[in-house]
Amino acid sequence: MKAIVVDDEWLALESMVRLLNRLEVEVAATFQNPIEALKSDLWDGVEAAFVDIDMPGMNGLELAARLQSNDPGLEIVFVTAYDQYAVNAFELAAADYLLKPIRIARLETTLERLNQRRRLPPPEKEAPPPVLCCMHDLGVAGPDGKVTGINWRTSKAKELFAYLVHSRDRAVSKEQLHDLLWPDLDTDKAMANLHTTVYQIRQTLKAERLPVQIVYTGGRYRVELGGLPLDTELWEEALTQAAIGMDEGQLFRLLLEGYRGDYLQVEGYLWAENERERLRIKWLQQATDQGVRLEVAGLPGDAIRLYQTIQERFPIWEASYMGLMRAYDQIGNAAEVMGQYAKLQRVLDEELGLAPEREIAEWYERWTAQRGAT
Repeated sequence: MKAIVVDDEWLALESMVRLLNRLEVEVAATFQNPIEALKSDLWDGVEAAFVDIDMPGMNGLELAARLQSNDPGLEIVFVTAYDQYAVNAFELAAADYLLKPIRIARLETTLERLNQRRRLPPPEKEAPPPVLCCMHDLGVAGPDGKVTGINWRTSKAKELFAYLVHSRDRAVSKEQLHDLLWPDLDTDKAMANLHTTVYQIRQTLKAERLPVQIVYTGGRYRVELGGLPLDTELWEEALTQAAIGMDEGQLFRLLLEGYRGDYLQVEGYLWAENERERLRIKWLQQATDQGVRLEVAGLPGDAIRLYQTIQERFPIWEASYMGLMRAYDQIGNAAEVMGQYAKLQRVLDEELGLAPEREIAEWYERWTAQRGAT
């Protein structure tokens, strides 16, 4: 078995390592700073983490939650001098709970428990339902997360379906659909096109084996998704939960990987613009806040990745340049600090005819002066 040990007390750390070595457990790495454990590159093949609970900066319960978020298969064994944490520890699906001072016989029991869990066959999982996707383009994501398009008969069928999904909380009148999709046709011709297009949508949904239904009642159409989740709703719900739980790893993934692109970006429907902008601004606010938290946590590399993505999507968002300058300063890359400020000056001048905000300019002046002084 391969494991890591995290404990802010050096003597306790060394003692646990000696005990594990006696029991033929390979200790891949040890950490006194819990934050360092999150960015280790020594994780290949690690199966278990022995984590002290009472640590400054980030306690073991929070660390364990983030470790399991990064690797759901990682077994956690909590080690502490206080049994008051036991309930919370096991709520995090811990494999075991050890009280200090550690007795080797008790540790043997823990290792046997870990070995038994390793020998158990993994539980069979039901294949998750497909996900209807509106981020970037309209499509369906399968169990592997790969998004494929839907074979629509016409562009009007695609847009009508997209609009009904967009308006899923309310029924849409025939007159509204006439004005939206066939504004240049008379009523009879528009209604004929509408009926034909609805028929095409129903045939396409049947061919694609999607449980979605188009329902018509009282002169109005609405869509019933039949339990099919929508990617934008899943993303917003996950983002909210991660923010509430301060799950920094999950937030980072949702912002960098979970947001495939702007709402119906490829289709470019004008009626989707308000929702498109709402989600864009939500992503921007969360990403900017997360970048600052990564800086404070001493993770400038992750902060740089996030700020670069912000800058690609929002080229005139000055906070991304400021964040990159701070992060590059953290890692001692003066050339990139100067490059980011020069880039900000150029972009603002070309796009808006403006200079950088006073706060950013003053930060850069102080940084330049400090660098000259050294």
